[in-house]
Amino acid sequence: MDVLLQTPMPPVNMLSGFVSENEMTFTVHCHDDYFRNVTASDSAGKPLFRVEGAKFGTSWSWRRRVWESSSDRHLFDFRHNSFDIKNGWVVESPDGRKLCSLVHKSQVTRDHSCINATVCTEAGEQVLVVMRHKDHEALVTTINVGDTTIAAIYKINNISNIKYNPATGLRKRSESESFWEIRVASGVDLSFVSSHMASFLFR
Repeated sequence: MDVLLQTPMPPVNMLSGFVSENEMTFTVHCHDDYFRNVTASDSAGKPLFRVEGAKFGTSWSWRRRVWESSSDRHLFDFRHNSFDIKNGWVVESPDGRKLCSLVHKSQVTRDHSCINATVCTEAGEQVLVVMRHKDHEALVTTINVGDTTIAAIYKINNISNIKYNPATGLRKRSESESFWEIRVASGVDLSFVSSHMASFLFR
């Protein structure tokens, strides 16, 4: 599905140093079922970001840390508002400053994949950014500022890994892997697109 992308005006920059110069595509690879190990790479395969999380059950907030791959710099944490019935999420800098808040539009309907986010920009503004799916299964999802579509997320596939136990002769499903392709317009902050992608994974 072809989606027309445009540069956001004015810019919506959550962090400096990550704004795309031209329209570009990158891929997101989730290596497990609980999104503890996620990598984002550009079209040439160069790592951009990685997401790391604690073992399942060790964090009530499902905290995930996002790192810049080239410098190994901790960019921000992505965590759930514990016991929040609205399923809210927060993006925080390493020093605890709120960079973005996200909430799912609905918890029980097909709009569960729709996300409203408030981005705290470097210019000191708070900008509403929304994610909306283009089809029933959310195979294509757009990120929009007002009437401007700045990015599109395409679900590629899921791969279930099957392990064979020679002692029992049984095959058992282990961790699965998931892949997405993200197209972004020029002038888009890749750090906040990555934070939106994180909330999308936890939908």
